[in-house]
Amino acid sequence: MRRFLCGVLLLFITVEAYAATERRIRTLNIGAQAVMTLVSGLVQGRVKGLAGAAKCLGSGAAGGYGAFESKILVRDGHVGKGWLLANLSASLSENAAAGKWKQAGYTVGLLRLRVSFDRSDDAYAYVDASFGETVALIQAFAEGDSVHWRSGMIAFERRTKYRAPPPRDGFDGYTWGVYPGLWKLASSEIRHHETIHAIQNLQGDAVEPSFERLTLHPPLAPQRRLIRFDHLKLGLVNGATGFALSRQKYEERWTEIEAYCLAQECP
Repeated sequence: MRRFLCGVLLLFITVEAYAATERRIRTLNIGAQAVMTLVSGLVQGRVKGLAGAAKCLGSGAAGGYGAFESKILVRDGHVGKGWLLANLSASLSENAAAGKWKQAGYTVGLLRLRVSFDRSDDAYAYVDASFGETVALIQAFAEGDSVHWRSGMIAFERRTKYRAPPPRDGFDGYTWGVYPGLWKLASSEIRHHETIHAIQNLQGDAVEPSFERLTLHPPLAPQRRLIRFDHLKLGLVNGATGFALSRQKYEERWTEIEAYCLAQECP
């Protein structure tokens, strides 16, 4: 599974720095999200025929476009609105891959709350937990000095720069999963850069497959539940992405190219 995901992801993230323009970034977001939504739907057995594949591709493409626009909002200083749009856009991919069409999700740390507008569902809202985002949260706590609630996100701050390999003297910001971390003297551009990284990870979480053995199936209730736990997700997609990126030089990683281009300078 990990090798397969790495192979698919490398088709998109192995891009030279000179290719980074807003137009190409938008195209990559749309194309990659569409393909990964279809792959996730296939893994979960939710794609039935060409019509199902088309729905996955269409919803994934729409989610990718929304993710790109959310990054532009962040770049322009509207971090809260960008994070909200990113969550709504992620719902498009999440729903299509899972075979659902009437849910809207919002991620708060290791939990994702999904509100259902489908009367046939057994609850008005569902909560998923992510093992990958739990690990990322532990790492963020270990590296950060303080934790804050900013623009609808859990964010960390550090009194000194984050550790970096030589010859760098340190990073002004660092992101683990959906948790951006900032040096206390970091500029607004760095905050936008790290928030874009969080959105990138949210895009990966959106296409994370759910498995029956890690899904709660409670007994039928006479009335629709208010809220209940649904899935435990492993974080395979972002794990595979991180593994693939670790094999590239820092300045050649597409996630860095995109964040630098959109948050700081883009042709």
